[in-house]
Amino acid sequence: MVDKKKEIGTPVQCGEVIGLELVKRSGMRIPESAIVARHAFTRFVLGREVIIDNHEPYWRAVTVERKIFDKHLAFRAASAGAAVQADTRLLSVRKDGERVAGCMLSHHGEEMEVSPKAIVAADGVHSTLAKELGVEFFSPKDVARGVEFELVAKRDIPQAMQIFIEEEIGLGYGWIIPKGKRRANVGLGLVGTNASRRTFLEEWITGHPVVSRYFDVDKVLEVKMGDAPVPGFLGGPVRGNVLFCGDAAGQTLAFVGEGIMPSYICGGLAGKHAALLAQGKGERYEEELVENMADQLMMGAALRDALVELWASGPYDGRARALLSGAVMNELVSPDALDDVIGPMVADPLRTFRDLAKGSGMTLRVRRC
Repeated sequence: MVDKKKEIGTPVQCGEVIGLELVKRSGMRIPESAIVARHAFTRFVLGREVIIDNHEPYWRAVTVERKIFDKHLAFRAASAGAAVQADTRLLSVRKDGERVAGCMLSHHGEEMEVSPKAIVAADGVHSTLAKELGVEFFSPKDVARGVEFELVAKRDIPQAMQIFIEEEIGLGYGWIIPKGKRRANVGLGLVGTNASRRTFLEEWITGHPVVSRYFDVDKVLEVKMGDAPVPGFLGGPVRGNVLFCGDAAGQTLAFVGEGIMPSYICGGLAGKHAALLAQGKGERYEEELVENMADQLMMGAALRDALVELWASGPYDGRARALLSGAVMNELVSPDALDDVIGPMVADPLRTFRDLAKGSGMTLRVRRC
């Protein structure tokens, strides 16, 4: 296992939150030393007007310290017998037909070549291996640009992930992810905007009536930036003896961009089938991905598509878009039933939203901001 970073797990490029339903699906035990906060529910702040607390099991989560979590996974790999090398970067590949026959690496500043039987390409949204092989699994429009500050709060913050959907952000969302009572990741996932990410975030925090209640932009412990692919389910990308997984294969929950557990589950399958390839046996990477994760990835893509449609067209104003997007994300209305609520939502957004929540049968609490 090679990692171009000098320290595995740094720099952090995500919100560090993990949904517990996927943890259960993965069978993983997250080490207690990596968990910094637990969330019994998720709070949605819609259009700076409505708050919905979703207590359904799917929306329970934990925040991890990625620097500890990632290094723990690398430790487990090394303990199981893998060779692990930080500060080692892929420079180029040598191909033999469709297979990669050799990889030129920069290892602690010196060049060396390895001859792999199989490769798991888990090298991120801007995958070097994808570029070397001339493949593109998703387009730039399927990438959300993230920016986040780890901030010290002015007062105790709610111990729940908060997701902000509003006209000021557009297609994308904001978040507060607690890392304790007085510390949190506060960030934005931006789609289709070319504004300075850091400036956009600073202005959003300062001008938001809910966020500014807890945070000022003069107590920044860490600045985190990264891109997240949100294309939906792409099958099991295999090129010759290279199996792509994680962000390199777009394996995230497309409507929220969560990638830690999907990458862990899909990466485990890629590793299993890379081992089969190395032994000269047939691999079933795509088939097992379909069995284990297609439902989650396809659901995420369907919700993402509905949100894109909401923000791209239709007779909605910003208020109605925010409320209807919140209804879609909370599954109060299915993507193929959106046409049924367009009229009522345009006429009376707040009442229509309350009616959808009341009729859902879910464990929800709805109130004004």
